[in-house]
Amino acid sequence: MQNNQERSLLIAKCIDKIRISKTQNKITNTDFLNSYQINEVQKELFKEKKFFFYGGYEEAERKILIAYPNKLEKDDVIEKIDDIITAIKIELPNEICGKIKHKDYLGMIMSFGLTRERIGDIIVYDNKAYIIVLKENAEYIKNSISQERKFKKANVEIIDINDIEPKQVEFEEIKISVNSLRLDNVVAEILKTSRKIAQDFIEQEKVIINYIGETKNTKAIKQNDVLVIRGKGKFIIDEFLGKNKKGKEIIKIKKYK
Repeated sequence: MQNNQERSLLIAKCIDKIRISKTQNKITNTDFLNSYQINEVQKELFKEKKFFFYGGYEEAERKILIAYPNKLEKDDVIEKIDDIITAIKIELPNEICGKIKHKDYLGMIMSFGLTRERIGDIIVYDNKAYIIVLKENAEYIKNSISQERKFKKANVEIIDINDIEPKQVEFEEIKISVNSLRLDNVVAEILKTSRKIAQDFIEQEKVIINYIGETKNTKAIKQNDVLVIRGKGKFIIDEFLGKNKKGKEIIKIKKYK
C-alpha cells in the first residue's frame, strides 16, 4: 500500500518514462510494480497509448511498465524484450529439493543489496526456481547466487524469458462464518483475530480489494473479490454458502499458497 506522496511519485516516474520515450525515440521501462501499483498507474495514464505492462508471462503479478516511441508498435517491442527482462533458472541438487521456499529465494536476493522493485515474480518448484529480473541485474544476481553456500551444487543460469515454466496457481480452501459481510468481519475471521485488530489493519492501509486500497471497515465484500492483506496473504472470496444455525454467513475462501 502506498500513501498519497508515494503514489504521486510513482505516477510521476511513469509519466517521465513515457515522456522520455516520446522525446528521445527510444524504449524505456520502470522497475517492477505490484498489482496495486499497476492498477493506480492504469487509472492515471488511461489516455496514453504507447505503453504496456510486462512481467514475463500472462499471469505475472509483478510487471514493469514499458513505454515505446510512436515509430514502433507493441509487437516490435516484444521482439526486443530480451534486452529488457530475463530470468534466472536455479536447478537444485537432490539434497535440497523441496526445502527452499519463496521467502528463502526472496530473502537471499534482497541480501545482495537489491530492492524488491528490481525483482519480478519468483516461480518456485520443489527442484527448481525461476527468478524474473531486469536484464541489467541478471549477471550480478546469477553470480551472487552461485556463491551462496547452499547453492554451490545448484545449476544457476540466465535463460530467455520465454523459456520459463509458469506455475499453475495453487489454493488452500478455507471456510469462515461471519455476522455480516463487512470487511472488518471478514478480515478478522480470515486472520483469526479480533475485529479491533482487523480494523487497525484496514485503517492502516494494509488491506486491498481488487487491487484498490480500502480503508472503510464497513465495505461489503462480494463474491469473486480478490483480497490482499499485507504480510498475511492473498485470498479470493469464492462462494457464499448460506447461513448456519446461528444465522451467520458461511463463506468459502481460496487462499493463495
